[in-house]
Amino acid sequence: MQMVILAAASLFVQAQQKEDIVELEHADSLVGTEINGEKAREYIGHVRLKHGNTLMTCDRAIQYLSSNKISMEGVVEVHDDTMRLVTMRGMYFGDTKMIEGYERILIEEPNTVLRAAFGRYFLDEKKAFFRGNVYVEDTASVLTSNELTHFREQQYSVADGNVKIVNRRNALTIYGNHFESFKKLKYSKVTDHPKVVQIDTSSNGKKDTLIVIAKLMESYQDTMERLIATDSVEITRSGLSAQAGLCTYYTDLDSIILLKSPYVWYQSEKNDDNQVSGESIYIKLLKRRLQTAYVRGHAVAISRADSIRTDRFNQMTGQEIILHFDKDKIQRLDVDVTATSLYYLFDKGKANGMNKTTGDHVTMTFVDGKIDKITAISNVEGEYYPEKQINGKEADYNLPEFNWREDRPGKRNVKK
Repeated sequence: MQMVILAAASLFVQAQQKEDIVELEHADSLVGTEINGEKAREYIGHVRLKHGNTLMTCDRAIQYLSSNKISMEGVVEVHDDTMRLVTMRGMYFGDTKMIEGYERILIEEPNTVLRAAFGRYFLDEKKAFFRGNVYVEDTASVLTSNELTHFREQQYSVADGNVKIVNRRNALTIYGNHFESFKKLKYSKVTDHPKVVQIDTSSNGKKDTLIVIAKLMESYQDTMERLIATDSVEITRSGLSAQAGLCTYYTDLDSIILLKSPYVWYQSEKNDDNQVSGESIYIKLLKRRLQTAYVRGHAVAISRADSIRTDRFNQMTGQEIILHFDKDKIQRLDVDVTATSLYYLFDKGKANGMNKTTGDHVTMTFVDGKIDKITAISNVEGEYYPEKQINGKEADYNLPEFNWREDRPGKRNVKK
């Protein structure tokens, strides 16, 4: 019985030793040598080496016998199950089953290609580390960064430094300094100054750019593809700016939901000083152009009434405000539930006092960005304030919900 156990143990040790040995399958020539006091073998021409299930080929190799490492040159290729690694010069460490590529390294997996100036791959862990001009391409996107760590089995990647991800399908480009991708979960996130840019070109060749910045950017590619921006969110686009604590952008639905103290500024025909706010704002786009904005919960809409008298603001408040746009220009504004409107009057361009109207529902229509008609329905009350009464005292007549802000993102950036 003891002899059987010893024989089995001996076979196990032999198998383990064989697994640890890098075997030479072919070389045109073999030369024994000594380098820095260590015995070595030099292989030249069509070199083929095997370590377990890993196959390595190159033009020239030096195998260091005691340190169990191999330097390789000339179109080095490593094949391990479905992975193919290519570099011009590399070093294989037999004890840790790790290979380094020093002059351009490439790893090919099914549907994915990774390139960099330097790379390190751990065969047992199936883990890759890249540094310098990192480039990763799959069927959906292209990523570039300074560094990347990739775990093949977990399909988990971490990129750092000047990260840029270009999504081919929806023309979204995401920037940041730290990126994590959980491919199995169809989830990724960007931190450290994340920014999203989407460029559209209209039929007349004019480019329209959407920019979103925040503290955290998360992307979900499941049944409802969406991008979630969190904390200090700012959105800029031609004719539209927004701020919020939380933004969800549904890329396929062409819609945006803003929460946590959201503010939206939009441009009218002759006036870019228009602001809406509330507890939540839902923006519906049509081919990336502003179509409808739904403002719910303590909704407030404000627009500057006069470019000369800059302290005069038309104001609308209610529980819900719906803004309708055509070609990004305001056409109609509906206010529901405890609706109140305050708007300044003009007679042939001359200031002519102010009206204040309340009702269950108020509709305001626009022509060329200017108020054309106001209609109030149910429980309507109205007041008129003559010009001599309000002149110089406009702030005293502002509605209690008045919350005008001068820090619109696009306007602030232009000033800078």
